[in-house]
Amino acid sequence: MEFEGKVVLVTGAGGYIGGQAARDFAAEGAIVAVCDINESTMRKTVDDIVAAGGKAKAYKINVTDYDDVVRVVNDVVKDWGKLDISVHVAGGSARIYGRGVKYLPIVKQDIDVIKYVVDVNLYGAIYLAKAAATRMIEQNTGGRIISFSSIVGINGLKNLADYAAAKAGAVGFSKALAKELGPYGITVNTVAPGVVQRPDSTAGDEYTLDTNLLHKKCLATDITNMVLYLASEKGRFITGENIVIDGGRSLSMKGSD
Repeated sequence: MEFEGKVVLVTGAGGYIGGQAARDFAAEGAIVAVCDINESTMRKTVDDIVAAGGKAKAYKINVTDYDDVVRVVNDVVKDWGKLDISVHVAGGSARIYGRGVKYLPIVKQDIDVIKYVVDVNLYGAIYLAKAAATRMIEQNTGGRIISFSSIVGINGLKNLADYAAAKAGAVGFSKALAKELGPYGITVNTVAPGVVQRPDSTAGDEYTLDTNLLHKKCLATDITNMVLYLASEKGRFITGENIVIDGGRSLSMKGSD
């Protein structure tokens, strides 16, 4: 199996894309550190992996707290002896702040919402990459660091300026970090999804299908296939890149679609 014996840390692993990434890595033989702020959803991911014969352990994490991120990374290395692959999926736009929070123009959005969106999406990526890279350099065996951007960070989108800024920042950060970590054999990349929809959901079907050129739903596996590729030996010579996975949507975004 591709990742036999590799230790992989995935944030946001209680969510749709992060959970799929965790299960995919486990199916390929990896030991997966399933990390999320939501204990019940991350434990569901762990249960799924274990039930399928894989290896995983849950680690509650607050990616906006650097000390907590370092604690989790250190715990993973203590439990499993190393860290080979770090994947920061945890993120989201204004709605991650709380129930009922809406997308709004930046002049109307609450500053606490703006700060939280940037903290989770950008600082979370920076904190995890810093902590993971520190360990990987100490190990002297190379590694993979993958963070999530978004096509909103490339093209912008009305009422999502805070999210766009954070995701654009994740790309710039990863490109710079790739230059710093290349000499250590550590690759650093981002993936930028478009609209991703659960297979059992019909909410927003027309919008989802009409905002990509293939007129198809993008599922979590469409994204995680690339994550695993970048983490694999096949992706060993790819670094400093932002891989767009959006069915061509970003070719025609106008800022509001």
